[in-house]
Amino acid sequence: MLLDHKPTRIVPSVDSLSDTSTRMPKPTEPVHFHAITARFVNHPKLEKLYREKAVKEWSPRSFKIVLAFLLLYFIFVAPNLTNLTSSDPSIREQSQEYFLYVVPSMVPVPFLLWLARLERFQTYYHKIYSTIVLCWTCSLIGGGMHSLLREWSVYIQDDMSTLLQAAQVFNLTATYTLSSQGGVWPYETMQGTGKDILFQFMGDILLPAATMNINLLRMILMSVFVPLLRIDTPHAATVSVISSVSYGVLTLIIYPRTSNKFFITNEILVCCFPLLFSIVLFLQNRDMERMFRQEFLHMHEVEEEAEFAYQQREAIAEENKNLKNELKLAKQHEGTTIDLESPVHKIISDLKTLQDEMKLNDSHGFKLSGIISALSKLDANLFTPDINAQMGSSNGVDVDTKNWAISVLGKKEYNPLGRKQPLSPDGRSKSSGHVLSSAGHGAVFLSHMPPIETTSLHKIQARIAKDGWSLDVLGLECHGHPVLYVGLAVFELHHLYDQVKVDPVALQNFLLSIDEGYLRNPYHNAFHAADVVNSVNYLISSLSGGYIRNLLTEHEFFAALVAAAIHDFRHPGRSNNFIIKARDRLAVQYSDKSVLENMHLAESFFLCQENPNCDIFMHMKDKNYRDVRKAIIEMVLSTDLSMHLQLVGSLKAMILSDEKHDIANDPLVIMKVVVKCADIGHSAKGVRLHGLWSSMIIEEFFVQGDAERDAVTDISPFMDRWAENSAKNQIGFFEFIVLPFFDTVSKVVFPDAFRPIQNATKRNYALWKEASRRNLTVIQSIRDALFSDDNIVIVDPSTNTT
Repeated sequence: MLLDHKPTRIVPSVDSLSDTSTRMPKPTEPVHFHAITARFVNHPKLEKLYREKAVKEWSPRSFKIVLAFLLLYFIFVAPNLTNLTSSDPSIREQSQEYFLYVVPSMVPVPFLLWLARLERFQTYYHKIYSTIVLCWTCSLIGGGMHSLLREWSVYIQDDMSTLLQAAQVFNLTATYTLSSQGGVWPYETMQGTGKDILFQFMGDILLPAATMNINLLRMILMSVFVPLLRIDTPHAATVSVISSVSYGVLTLIIYPRTSNKFFITNEILVCCFPLLFSIVLFLQNRDMERMFRQEFLHMHEVEEEAEFAYQQREAIAEENKNLKNELKLAKQHEGTTIDLESPVHKIISDLKTLQDEMKLNDSHGFKLSGIISALSKLDANLFTPDINAQMGSSNGVDVDTKNWAISVLGKKEYNPLGRKQPLSPDGRSKSSGHVLSSAGHGAVFLSHMPPIETTSLHKIQARIAKDGWSLDVLGLECHGHPVLYVGLAVFELHHLYDQVKVDPVALQNFLLSIDEGYLRNPYHNAFHAADVVNSVNYLISSLSGGYIRNLLTEHEFFAALVAAAIHDFRHPGRSNNFIIKARDRLAVQYSDKSVLENMHLAESFFLCQENPNCDIFMHMKDKNYRDVRKAIIEMVLSTDLSMHLQLVGSLKAMILSDEKHDIANDPLVIMKVVVKCADIGHSAKGVRLHGLWSSMIIEEFFVQGDAERDAVTDISPFMDRWAENSAKNQIGFFEFIVLPFFDTVSKVVFPDAFRPIQNATKRNYALWKEASRRNLTVIQSIRDALFSDDNIVIVDPSTNTT
């Protein structure tokens, strides 16, 4: 009986995994070498593969060797080129004769080299290079024959004539006859004067014999040349046989006829030596090729094992994929390596799926929609009833009880109930004015307040209006006080002094104190705060014609700007984890929860409380002050990255519950998103500006890492300057923080005009990925290569697209 089974880890669905016979390669037939040629005699496919790989590997090398020898050969024969234009006819004739001996056999070599470079002729590799060797051999032997039989004959005759004349050895007119008949003269009969017979002996007997002996060196040279080109054994043997036989025939033709035993013995040796030497080289070449083939067999075996292992891994990966797909069907969402979805988000997603797939009546559908809507509005207070909302309705509870319930049980965060109307399109408040509090009279300037350069302030206002989101605060003329100048510029641009009844002197004192309170950290400094102020101003007042500003009241806009200015006030340049791990006083004071963010808030409000001249809230009504303070607290606390996923999760819940259009009724979400976008906004700035801000934050990481190293404690991830991998650091930051956040807020909060800012994050992320692809890890190298030009274009090598 056959049992159907579902694929599991015990019973896999991939046949190659369940069949144990395929876990090891099948044993193959032993490979044998041909005794003479060293080829694989019983494996034609293996022989073909070896030849293809050998030619592919050797062809470039052989081409370079032949080119080098051609160059050397040209240098060797070049001196004879000048003789072609000699004024002496005899020299010109000898030079022409020399090139007739040398050049014709070399003419095919360049053409053969060109053929060897063509892919379709690589199968003829051994034939082509064997032919080149034969051509070269003919040229070398021809050149040697001409040099000794022609040129050296002339040189020797001239020298001998000089010697004979000086010694007066012969009678220049007497004639002699040397006959081969008497047995005394072992050579052919010679007749003439003594000088003529001597020259005839040298030209017909000595020089031909010497030529054939000396040219043996050229034969040896060409025989050694064969192994350098890795010509296989059969072709090498062919070259050797042709060369040896040809040289033997040439020796029989050139060598003098004689009965001299010494000459006869030498002639036999000259004929036989090339053949004997070729046999030795043939055996050596065969053994060398066998060694190459054995090395190939070893590498082939290793590659086959690697290929088999790869196929096994692919099969296992396929099985894992199948298993994951089954789990995905069960869970609906598999997610990435790190699950960034909140539990509430998953619950809402499942409920939406049920709502879409089940046929519910109107009553049940309405109830389920209410459940989804309620869940989407929940935050960290998951099990806390909304007392504030209930007490605001007519539920039969008397006023005193309502006030008590709200004060004791109600939420302490920002409450949008009873908000004033949002700002009118012209930016002016429609309220009838404010009653000044009894907190005192107007503020006076701080004693060390620097004079405000009006020209610089107007230039900054113009830059803010012109550059908007892309403003480079690092290049502003702010006289060392970026928060002061940018803050004043923004307040004056929007006339916020009148709208929220802020004392201009108190605001100036406050901004100066905040400015001076920022430490000179590489990143968390006054310039970063000024950049966040400008970015908040742009997102609220300029993006899509002030779309966000029209959703907020004047006090909410004011709170957002103040939160931006103070959000990193007195930041020590260390992370919350560092503060907590070091058991710092701040960690104890704020119970390890959003330590730095709580410190920024407390120090800022202490500044207003302890110095009336810096109190920007002095003229606010008590209720307005409490609302503004709650909003500022919520916004600054939202900049804590440990709260990041909670904010993103609540926004995604709005998308799932189809309540993203109700964002206008939730100003706190708007303000938190705006400040959060501005805080990590450098990731959406221009390429050059983003690269600069990234180098600053990375340097601050390294400063913390140095402190951790000095404290002999574990160095935080990506903060060790001696193990820098800035590309990997930033890729993680984009994948887990920037991209999910900007993608979500573009769908929930911002209009279509936000799309260029979102696209900038994707562009910068792509550049960090390109840095990783290029194995760039040091921030300076990355900036020089990828973040120095705003118009840089990167081509994806896998798709050949930008």
